[in-house]
Amino acid sequence: MHHPNLAPGHVELWYTYIDRTVTQRLRACYCELLRGEELERAARLKLPRVRNEYLVARALVRHVLSHYASVPAEAWTFTQNAHGKPVVATPWPGFTSFNLSHSAGLVVLAVAASGQIGVDVESLQRKTTGIDLARRFFSAPEVLLLESCPEYRQHEMFLQIWTLKEAFIKAIGQGLSFPLDQFSMSLPKDGPPRIRFAAADGRPPESGSRHWQFAQIRFLSEHHLSLAVSLPHAAELVVTGREVVPQADATLADDAIRPLICQRANAWYAHQK
Repeated sequence: MHHPNLAPGHVELWYTYIDRTVTQRLRACYCELLRGEELERAARLKLPRVRNEYLVARALVRHVLSHYASVPAEAWTFTQNAHGKPVVATPWPGFTSFNLSHSAGLVVLAVAASGQIGVDVESLQRKTTGIDLARRFFSAPEVLLLESCPEYRQHEMFLQIWTLKEAFIKAIGQGLSFPLDQFSMSLPKDGPPRIRFAAADGRPPESGSRHWQFAQIRFLSEHHLSLAVSLPHAAELVVTGREVVPQADATLADDAIRPLICQRANAWYAHQK
């Protein structure tokens, strides 16, 4: 199967701020890239903000994948698995080691050479957080963790746990058929986030021969991102990233991709150019 030329354990994050893609030329270009169901979905999105975010997201996927494949952005077509996880149809049939997330004006794409990968980003200004929501969706240990922390930290900790859980669910590609309360995310002070499953036999498929690693980043734009990746046991997670404007950056030079995340502690780091 075709895949990006990346070392095992290496993940590249590509991100775009919506307000940097506002020219009519770029928006027209993004519309021309859409195919089939994407065109139909874009037509159904009536709110300009939501429609623009969708256009930029679809353009970013094609723009970045073409960086690895050296094919035109319009050459990519996609399908979905039974739970809606995107899969490349052409020109790399079956490739799934990429994941997209967007929130409040920021679109992020994570890419690896192989394995399962999920990314989730949320604005720190998100209002729907808190203990009551955690009690509905989180595991018992996660609820206890939130209840035990000072009230002024609960909003931030909720978003950390929420984005980690969403990233994992997106990585395994099973949607909410794998319940959110069947696994717990911990936030140790001596390393990156860790996952624990409610039952030994409750792991998702394929996790027996691979292990899960997690990372977080705090953007200067007040967005919080979490990444979940299944890796061979010997591989170390290395995350790099770059801000791009789809179809405006003529070349995506590898020497412009900078380290984003330190894996030696459970902390987040803002990337500055």
